[in-house]
Amino acid sequence: MSAQLQWPEEKVPMDQRFLMVEGHISEKSLDHVRAGLPPGRPENSAILFFSFAYADIPIGRRYKILFPKDHPELAVPTDCEILAVTQQFSKPFDCVPHGWKTICLVRFASGVPEMVRALPTVNDWTYRDGLCLCDEGTWMVHLKGG
Repeated sequence: MSAQLQWPEEKVPMDQRFLMVEGHISEKSLDHVRAGLPPGRPENSAILFFSFAYADIPIGRRYKILFPKDHPELAVPTDCEILAVTQQFSKPFDCVPHGWKTICLVRFASGVPEMVRALPTVNDWTYRDGLCLCDEGTWMVHLKGG
């Protein structure tokens, strides 16, 4: 995947600028994609399934808010960073590509939030009641019902 972002966040309406976490990757699935991820996992990190990306999201992108998909009023602050990205073919990407479902290594600066720890461990992208990672502006739109 090229480092050039073909679909930057600025092209996306504010209410759609979130990544949805579907669950933790199972050991069985991790065995299939391990080659697409770094060999070590930093402290306070998780390897997670993400739903379709709203834009091309560069490695290193940080998010500040986490909330259950249909409950923005339950949001918690976070400081997380996308460290690595792959998909079912175990190829490393240098961004989360627009329109793709991916598997990402994410580091949470202050520890993995309980909401993330409580997500199920899944084998693929079938879980639907995920969590949204976003910035404050996107969260505020959702909080106001937009």
